Amino acid sequence: MTQRDGPARRPGRTGRARWFWDLFPVLWLTFLAYPVQAFLDAPHLPHETAVFWGLNALFTGVFLRVFWGPPDPRWSVGGWALSAATYSLLFPLAPGGAGAYLIYGGSLIGFQPNTALAAWLAVLNVLLMLIPFWNGTYGQGDLGWLAPNLLLTLVAAYGSHGAYRQRVANAQLAQARAEQERLAAEAERERIARDLHDLLGHTLSVIVLKSELAGKLAGRDPARAAAEIREVERISREALTEVRAAVSGYQGSGLNAELARAKVALDASGVRLTVTSRIPALPPATETAAAMLLREAVTNVVRHAHAREVTVSLTPAGRGGWQLIIRDDGVGGSGPEGTGLTGMRERLRALGGSLHRDGRRGTTLTATLPPKRRDARAVPW
Repeated sequence: MTQRDGPARRPGRTGRARWFWDLFPVLWLTFLAYPVQAFLDAPHLPHETAVFWGLNALFTGVFLRVFWGPPDPRWSVGGWALSAATYSLLFPLAPGGAGAYLIYGGSLIGFQPNTALAAWLAVLNVLLMLIPFWNGTYGQGDLGWLAPNLLLTLVAAYGSHGAYRQRVANAQLAQARAEQERLAAEAERERIARDLHDLLGHTLSVIVLKSELAGKLAGRDPARAAAEIREVERISREALTEVRAAVSGYQGSGLNAELARAKVALDASGVRLTVTSRIPALPPATETAAAMLLREAVTNVVRHAHAREVTVSLTPAGRGGWQLIIRDDGVGGSGPEGTGLTGMRERLRALGGSLHRDGRRGTTLTATLPPKRRDARAVPW
């Protein structure tokens, strides 16, 4: 069985892209080199130096808060106001590079939901940039840098607005997924509760009544009391069989069914699933363990890995066993295992298999699944 589908549209970013976009505001701050260089080109009084570096420190902190903190229009508008004020105050100290603060202002005002406000304040930034030409501070020879700076201011506002909308959409999608998972879990708990009530409620009531009857008959009719106890034993065994069958249904319908569910979950997260080999028939206990391991691995990928692809292979191993390999290209890591993987390791060990985890270049889970043995002990469900 092989599934090779094209990548779905991603609602979020991969781990590598996420780190790049997290560092992007720092890359933007490298343009502060222009006002810094313009300031250092001339001597200044101590209080001017303090004002220059103090405003730059404040501006840097607000700039990073806007792009790294939770989206908040108040910070964006306040950041734009600070950039305009910084430009006005530092223009006399660094006239050749202070225009960079207005470009930063364009990016800051764009990072909020009000498109009209962002557009008008970006245009105001452009007008502020033109004032030195109107009052004669700059001459005709300085016009060479004006057009690129005006364009960059508007592009920064437009790009930041798009980034803001994308971040809000990602946050809403993550919240919707979390709510969907919560509702699905609640529905599953309710279904299990109903099943157990329907399955065991009547049976346990009968067991209680027959046990009470056997207790009352023990003194005056031991033979009938013994018959009632045997009936209690028979009903209890039937109930145990029914519970085991029900739990087997909860655990899944086999590895192929779990692969189908994994594909649906991974597609929803924009992760491609590739199955590189045909899935053979496995002993029931072995197939249940393999399906549960796949479910745990896919859950970890969706929640933590930021991966683009998951590869699953099931190949024959020595002495009639199998080797299941689940590999993703996400962030990986060698941190402590969660309870899910620990439980799977214990289940495989009880079957006579093993589980190895490799956190280099993503995460690779290698499970050794033994063949069915006549002396194999049943694994508790």
